[in-house]
Amino acid sequence: MKYRLVKENDASAYLEFFQSVTSETDNLACSAKEAEQLTVKDERDFISNLNDSGSFSVIAANDDSICGSCDIRIQNRERLRHRAEMGIAVRKEYWGTGVAQHVLEEAIAEAKRRGIRIIYLTVRADNKRAIEFYKRNGFEFSGVHRMLFCIGGNYVDGEQYELLLK
Repeated sequence: MKYRLVKENDASAYLEFFQSVTSETDNLACSAKEAEQLTVKDERDFISNLNDSGSFSVIAANDDSICGSCDIRIQNRERLRHRAEMGIAVRKEYWGTGVAQHVLEEAIAEAKRRGIRIIYLTVRADNKRAIEFYKRNGFEFSGVHRMLFCIGGNYVDGEQYELLLK
């Protein structure tokens, strides 16, 4: 497994990965139906925009397939550039194998190199496995987003966690 920053020429593999993970879980903000509508051009543009903004995505690549990713989206306002929002996804077949841990560690190291001081994320309040993972990695609870997700007509709260970088 190789851990590295995503590149524009990864667009096709990244699209296949994203469509796969959105179909495997309801824990992501994007639904499988929304992901199905994306094209390779959309993913290439997403990656290009990430890079142009100073944001980035660390991927776990296995041959020609992407197994996991950790996106760090840096705020574009001068007064907020020290903050970044994080999103992480791993193919279900790789849950519990350390892929999430590795992409997270690589993303945190890269964020530090780029001068980020705080990383924050929002997770479904009922996703206890993910919450424990974030807590083990130093993230601290910082708030609740009521009715953040609407899945199948049911509302689920989200919890925000933050990691202060030194």
